[in-house]
Amino acid sequence: MARVHIKGFVLQKLLRDGPLWDHEVVAAVEDEYGVSGEYWAGTVRLTLTDLYSGGLLDEVGADVDPSRAGAGGGGGEKLMLRYQVNGFGRERMAQSGLSEAVR
Repeated sequence: MARVHIKGFVLQKLLRDGPLWDHEVVAAVEDEYGVSGEYWAGTVRLTLTDLYSGGLLDEVGADVDPSRAGAGGGGGEKLMLRYQVNGFGRERMAQSGLSEAVR
């Protein structure tokens, strides 16, 4: 069985297990697709931003990563965002057949 594209996987994961923090979604994509590294983490975060700006996700939380808060060395703080699929996202998933695999 062919795997769904990453954007579809992210929607399915959030529908099934959400709401989730962005780093939890990154970890799930890395596990599912066997990828890792900053490039893929950035790709997943960009995908989440795209889905949010397209109106399919709601941002339901924001926090500063406690492991990086106040850290010296120029790394700075890191914002964490929490997302969930909204009604429009569920509707579009049903129209495209993505929600059928979540049941």
